[in-house]
Amino acid sequence: MKKAILPYLGLAALLCACTQKTDSIVGTWTVDKVNVQFDERRSTPELVKQIGEMEKQNTIVIGPDSLLTFNNLEGETQGRMRLSKDGTMTCDGTVFGLWEEGRIVTRTDSPLGEILVTYRKK
Repeated sequence: MKKAILPYLGLAALLCACTQKTDSIVGTWTVDKVNVQFDERRSTPELVKQIGEMEKQNTIVIGPDSLLTFNNLEGETQGRMRLSKDGTMTCDGTVFGLWEEGRIVTRTDSPLGEILVTYRKK
């Protein structure tokens, strides 16, 4: 009888571990840190500061149904979020960011350089 229960206990432990990781990403995320790395020859310190301030207004809301809502100054975007084992977050099949150690990191590439935004759960 004990041998018959062991596989179910293992399965239950695995399901709990997966649920815990998914549950910990559900919620509202606000900007913790913005790192704008633009080519100094193609931008100005004022532009870098302005973009950093704009990025700080962003929020991410992830629902228990995997609906991701991204709010920025341009408006609201929604899609279905999927979290892979390596922490890569995709939204409707497009890479959105990386989830690791209780934070979400997004990266935006532009002709001027890159913007890394770190989000923490509210």
